[in-house]
Amino acid sequence: MKKDTTLYFIVGLVIVVALVILIFGMFFLNDKDPRETFVSYNLRFSQVSTLAQDDPVKVNGVKLGKVENIALHGNGVLVRISLRNDVKIPKDSDIRVQNIGLLGERQIGMILGDSQQMFTVADTIKGQFDAGIAEVMGMAGEVLDSAKIIMTIAHTMLDSTIATQDFRDRFRRILTKAEDLEDQAIGLVQRAEPALQGSLSGLSVATKKINVILDENREPLKTLVADANGLVNQANALITGADTAVQRVLFLTGKLESKNNTLGILLNDRKLHDDLSTTIHSADSLFRLIVRDGLDVNIDFF
Repeated sequence: MKKDTTLYFIVGLVIVVALVILIFGMFFLNDKDPRETFVSYNLRFSQVSTLAQDDPVKVNGVKLGKVENIALHGNGVLVRISLRNDVKIPKDSDIRVQNIGLLGERQIGMILGDSQQMFTVADTIKGQFDAGIAEVMGMAGEVLDSAKIIMTIAHTMLDSTIATQDFRDRFRRILTKAEDLEDQAIGLVQRAEPALQGSLSGLSVATKKINVILDENREPLKTLVADANGLVNQANALITGADTAVQRVLFLTGKLESKNNTLGILLNDRKLHDDLSTTIHSADSLFRLIVRDGLDVNIDFF
């Protein structure tokens, strides 16, 4: 009986140890610490590409959670993540689906911001998608397909234009006409060359003769230039004298118009003018009377 009790105890102990190992193994394989607690957040992306369930969630490069579920939501994708409960997400944080491997592996990366306002578990947080190697390869394939289509169109156009016999015949005719025009231009140049050479020779002779004439008449030309300079100087002197005379006339005119001198006062006094006119008229009448009747002079001696 004692042996059965010992055997039962050993079997029970082995079972308990196996269960403990199994539980801790499950936590180890799931990257979970039994002492940690997690909360869920909902993230919304335009697309997630190869992001899958259980992919890591890293905060500032530290793995602190994982992807729990991915579902299509309207025209976007809703991703539910589990994140350690001691991590708070400020509202100005940068959240992205990131590429982390050459085979298209993905993760959700968070760069925490500095805002004092935090997201809650009831919020749907909008994130962004970073294109990775898979997207680049896809775009490269699209570019290659487009290039193939363009090359096909180019070959079709060439085959329908340059490769046709009609185009070849027209091109040959154009080349023939171009060669004819070249021959005509060469003939025209050859015919005009003697006349052109003669004209250049005559121009050279005329230039030499002009140089000889200038050399022979250098002194008279210098004298003529000097006389011209003298005439210019005299003309400048006359202009200066004329300016001086004009200034003097303007000065006298100003004096006459001014009332600060005798002549100006006389010229600007109408009454004086009338009195002088009356006096001169009376003197003229008296003179005529004396001439006609004579002048009687009476001298009284006291």
